[in-house]
Amino acid sequence: MAVLTLNFWPTSADRLAVPVEASAGRWRLHLKRLTQVPVLAAAFAGSAVSWAQAQGASGASLVLPQGAAGTVPSVGQILQQAASAAASLNYSGTITYQRRGAVETSRIVHLFENGVETERITTLDGPPFEVVRVNDELTCYLPEARLIRIEPRTGRQGFPSLLPRQLTTLAQQFSVKKLEIERVAGQDAQVWLFEPNDEFRFWHKLWTELKTGLWLRGRVLDERGNIIEEITFSDIRIGGKIDREQLKPTLAQGVANWRVDRKLPVNAMKVDTGWVTKLLPAGFVKVSESFMRALPGRSEPVSQLVFSDGLSSVSVYAAALAPGETPAVGASTQGVHQVFTRQVNDHLITAFGDARPAAVKAIANSLGRR
Repeated sequence: MAVLTLNFWPTSADRLAVPVEASAGRWRLHLKRLTQVPVLAAAFAGSAVSWAQAQGASGASLVLPQGAAGTVPSVGQILQQAASAAASLNYSGTITYQRRGAVETSRIVHLFENGVETERITTLDGPPFEVVRVNDELTCYLPEARLIRIEPRTGRQGFPSLLPRQLTTLAQQFSVKKLEIERVAGQDAQVWLFEPNDEFRFWHKLWTELKTGLWLRGRVLDERGNIIEEITFSDIRIGGKIDREQLKPTLAQGVANWRVDRKLPVNAMKVDTGWVTKLLPAGFVKVSESFMRALPGRSEPVSQLVFSDGLSSVSVYAAALAPGETPAVGASTQGVHQVFTRQVNDHLITAFGDARPAAVKAIANSLGRR
């Protein structure tokens, strides 16, 4: 469930990472956090709305296939049910996100009506911030900046894109254990444990509501069983009528004087960077490729490629070295993220992600010139 990743960039390993995040601004950080929950499960199936409509969703989600006694569904079946529930149910609640001591709380209201998803997510602590989403369009309200940001929802917003084929390949990377039934936010929930079959992935523990399959809690665990991050409903109301008044922005006072920005938050242009991967860890695929322009400390555009296995993501930056620059190379840790840096001729390659060290290193070593 490193699907919860905020995609922080390293701040000391290569001097190029901080400007990437700084150029996006604080709103970008909040957007990444907020657009993950709880539609993070819905995004597993790509377009949550179209997927739910294809299943004939009308407030009820799929039922996991019942086989012989003790039969455990696949990773894909569990996530697809979570996707359907997150897209097609009406619900409202409070969500708490924790990572290495940092805690954030948000309020969400979600409505699915006449084939259209609408939701509002509002922060309850820290700087005020609010997102209103209609299907795949996000409208973000930032009172401190007097700014309204409008942009399409993408895989980078919220958590890494899960390509359709990854639902199948994930089954090859994880073994599923069906654990006990526990209570989460007053709801009975089935507990699932995804155990990695290799050295590249973390353990993921999910709690899904017993009747609908809605994702109520998720944890990412390291090899020692320590909690890396957790996201959970502290209270939730599932089903029933959602008044559309509850979906209107609450922070949009005097928006007539606010600036409206429809541009991409990061000055990026999708192109062929000329960098390719020769041998990725099993299950990982490229989900985006772009040039990052106008970064302080770099006179030339920095190439960025993002790779994901559907549950974890790794960003790789390729930056031209300045004359006489002698970079530090090798593995390091940046906060709760893994970093691996290597030099390829006159370029510095920095991989940074929420995957295990072996995956970050392997992805960095796989990058080369076309």
